[in-house]
Amino acid sequence: MLYLLLQIVFASSFTLCIKWAQVRDREHVITIGAINYIVAALVILPVFWVCNPQPVSVGALGTGGAMGAIYFVAYFFAIYSIRTVGASSATVVSVLSILLPIGFAAIFWNEAPNLIQSMGIGLALLALTLIGAQTTRFASDEGNRTAGWVVPAVLFSFFLLCGCSRLSQEAFKHVSQPDQRSAYILSAFSIAAIPSAAVLIHGRRLPNPMEFGFGVLMGVSNILQTYFILLALQHFEGFIVFPISSAGGIVLTTLVATGLLGEQLNRRTYVGIMISVVALFLLYWVPH
Repeated sequence: MLYLLLQIVFASSFTLCIKWAQVRDREHVITIGAINYIVAALVILPVFWVCNPQPVSVGALGTGGAMGAIYFVAYFFAIYSIRTVGASSATVVSVLSILLPIGFAAIFWNEAPNLIQSMGIGLALLALTLIGAQTTRFASDEGNRTAGWVVPAVLFSFFLLCGCSRLSQEAFKHVSQPDQRSAYILSAFSIAAIPSAAVLIHGRRLPNPMEFGFGVLMGVSNILQTYFILLALQHFEGFIVFPISSAGGIVLTTLVATGLLGEQLNRRTYVGIMISVVALFLLYWVPH
């Protein structure tokens, strides 16, 4: 259980670091994200050398590379989503993106959801609707005509990108072996690190100490949350690990964001968050 708790902490840390940097409003968030992916790639490289899977699977490299490209693009949508609807709501949108791989698996891999999981899908859609209702307030705060559709459009795009990254993880399970995890992770963060380095070079500015610190913290959190969820899966079944991890991440992010970072949520959003937690457990329901 310790591994699972640590995974929740490090997974939440990534989103909360972005929120913290935005609250401070002194650091360049894109620079922080670029450092994050470069650090993550450098950290996983020696792990790959130690594990040294032979031969390296083309499927692992392909699915990992796809996830890395999605990670890089999704980061920009994450920044906007966290700034507009908050870290708590953005986390819910990210976590409930599991609806996309569930739907894909049902169509292409004949993994149809059972009745209870179907109820979870319905609740997840309800939670997303309630979270999305919060965008109306932010649209009016923006004070321009485009904000009314831009915010929901960005949230929907963020949802799709997160879903596609989870879909790449699902695809990895079908096209490669578990001993290829290090190759998969290295491929993902290396692909994300390449355009990140280009962003830093194009910007022609050296990160200040706080930007570098934020980036390192996020990069290490990225690697550790992946590492600990793999360890947790060695001790517990996936239908236990994933709902606890996802729900725990939502709860922890909400507590820190509202308690320490000054995030404010309306009543409808709180209800949406609670419904999303229930939906997660139903989505991962495995009858025995």
